[in-house]
Amino acid sequence: MDTGQLVLIIVIAVVVIAAVVIAVVVGRRKKAEVNRHRAEELREKAAEEAIGAHQAKAESAQAEANALQAEVEANRLRKEAERHSEKADEARGRVEEHLRHADKLDPNAGDRSNGSDRLDETSTDRSNAAEGERLTRDRSDRNGSVREGSTRDGDRNL
Repeated sequence: MDTGQLVLIIVIAVVVIAAVVIAVVVGRRKKAEVNRHRAEELREKAAEEAIGAHQAKAESAQAEANALQAEVEANRLRKEAERHSEKADEARGRVEEHLRHADKLDPNAGDRSNGSDRLDETSTDRSNAAEGERLTRDRSDRNGSVREGSTRDGDRNL
């Protein structure tokens, strides 16, 4: 090998090495650019998710406020139901008192049952009233016959 060939081999080797170095540098730059672009997309997505998280937190706070308001309303209604129940108990007591007084005044009162029995037949359980069911004053049993000691509304004058 003479020096000309040796110089040519060295030049070719330097060119190949330079081409490889240039290719690596260009590849790294492209990869860095792709990574920058991907990082920018991730930041935008994170910002959107942060907005969504903030909105979800606000909705959660609103739902909690609504729940507290519903509790307050339920407590108010519960107290109102208790007041109505107390009024009903007072009215029931007055009715019992009136019936006892009427039984004392009526000479035929011994033939009938006392007023408290009549009240027991005419009202339903207090727990039903607390559950919002209507109180009924039906003095007949399920098959329509009149119970002993009570009268239907149309038969009171007999």
